[in-house]
Amino acid sequence: MASTSCFLHQSTARLAASARPAPAVGRTQLFVCKAQKNDEAASDAAVVTSRRAALSLLAGAAAIAVKVSPAAAAYGEAANVFGKAKKNTDFVAYSGEGFKLMIPAKWNPSKEREFPGQFLSQVGFLLGQQSYGGKTDSEGGFESDAVATANVLESSAPVVDGKQYYSITVLTRTADGDEGGKHQLITATVADGKLYVCKAQAGDKRWFKGAKKFVENAAGSFSVA
Repeated sequence: MASTSCFLHQSTARLAASARPAPAVGRTQLFVCKAQKNDEAASDAAVVTSRRAALSLLAGAAAIAVKVSPAAAAYGEAANVFGKAKKNTDFVAYSGEGFKLMIPAKWNPSKEREFPGQFLSQVGFLLGQQSYGGKTDSEGGFESDAVATANVLESSAPVVDGKQYYSITVLTRTADGDEGGKHQLITATVADGKLYVCKAQAGDKRWFKGAKKFVENAAGSFSVA
């Protein structure tokens, strides 16, 4: 804020009057400097204030108009913003030649293996393999010469999309007590003259620690074209 002022010094005026004769200046003839800067500064301040108010209004309108998007949470999962349903990221889609299924995101899928014209001799590994094939005494409560047991817990033959599936749940145990046994869910079907077998398994200890959900969902999602 600027201002302008004018002053008339009396001694200077008298000195000038004695040096050079000049007509006396009356009070009514004294010049007056009027400060106009104050009004201009006030006007400028009002303009600045109105501009700031307008900018604040625009910023508020922009904030309201911005679409709220869910923040990216850790590990690639979408955060639950304003009650929005969380996307299921526990499973990922996996498809092969003629089949598809959902597998747990933390699992590493192994490629399918084909056995043309063979089944029992080549698919036996699905139920587990042992390195020792000789005679043995009773161990771990098994009968003599037995190193593993298999118990059928459940079996079904559902029809899905017009195709017949055969499912079986087996609990296998070995004499060495590996993980207390293994839960194996096996599903088989035939399509276009080919036999498709899907097996999902987990150790007995992991089964009861949360792996059951992943194994059952993976086996249940298996389907052929």
